Amino acid sequence: MKHLHTLFGFCVLFTLLLSGTHQIEAQVQFPKNSKPKGAPIKTTVSVTLLTETTSSALFAQQWGRIFRDLKVSVRTRRSVLDDKPSVEQNVRGTFREVRLVGVLDRNGEIHFPGHRFARQDLGKLKEWLNELKTYGAQGSPESKPVWGLSEKQFKTVFEALAEPAPANVQGLTLKAAITKLDLPQTLPVRFDVDAEKRLAADSQMTVISDLEKLAKGTVLAIALKQYGLAFHPSRTPSGSLELAVAPWESKTAPWPIGWDLKNSRQKTAPRYFQLIPVELTNVPLRDVLLAASKASGIPMITDEYEIKKKNVDLDKIMVTIPNKRTTWGILIGNAIGRDGLTRKLVIDERGQPFIWITVFKPRVSPATR
Repeated sequence: MKHLHTLFGFCVLFTLLLSGTHQIEAQVQFPKNSKPKGAPIKTTVSVTLLTETTSSALFAQQWGRIFRDLKVSVRTRRSVLDDKPSVEQNVRGTFREVRLVGVLDRNGEIHFPGHRFARQDLGKLKEWLNELKTYGAQGSPESKPVWGLSEKQFKTVFEALAEPAPANVQGLTLKAAITKLDLPQTLPVRFDVDAEKRLAADSQMTVISDLEKLAKGTVLAIALKQYGLAFHPSRTPSGSLELAVAPWESKTAPWPIGWDLKNSRQKTAPRYFQLIPVELTNVPLRDVLLAASKASGIPMITDEYEIKKKNVDLDKIMVTIPNKRTTWGILIGNAIGRDGLTRKLVIDERGQPFIWITVFKPRVSPATR
């Protein structure tokens, strides 16, 4: 009986949220077994070595044997055009592929972004590869020194930004929202000159998204992005820490809006993949996302800055879906795909899942630039 009451409550919630002038019938059904299913993500690592000179051939053979002994696939080719070291990944279901591109110099050392290995550094190489297999391309947020911070400093910043947001900042101006986040005094937010100018131009704009369930770091990153801004932790000349804010386009490594999953997608957000009966007739996309967030319990956050730049109006995109059973993931994918949008399941600093919906930007390979 308790299960029936819960099911009825979610059915009513979804129907009410999408009712009014629209004809909607939708239900959410939850499995009897509430234990999440799904296996942890399986990660493979592949390496491409870029040789700078013909004298690197011998070193390439030696490194090839080392990587093969470490169960890592490796290939070697000459560096061309604007080839450069990189660490990228692709996630498909429960499989994650991390692709490493490194430059093999004339001394036999390999240069990856933020890492350099000589042949005697086998221990450090193993440790790094194991970290990639565990956390993916972003590496462990608890142990990876980034933005010029020491491991201890980064851990301090991450722990502060992993705290749950104390209040919902929706409807507040940006500076009021930052005040509401109650960040520690040891971690002040500093706007550079260009960021102040951009903020002054949109001083009356308020935060659109409902960010109530997310951690402070993710809330701050999303709120800033709406204004075309981004932040990263920085160490001042005096040794103290701050959160430096600048225009989004000027940040080469902003604090991420969402982190890569630690477990499979099904285990991270089981409701997102459950079958639901649904029927929609000319419903604004923004209303669909709001209702889906409430009914699934997974916030579906839109990248207002990029979507506005693309001249896409979420209130004018009408969604119609015939009566059928589908999942939230497929429903949202079909609703946004025709308008050049894409979505990604990510987690905040506390491990809470959310869907980040932004503008699709095709990847351009170096050879086609």
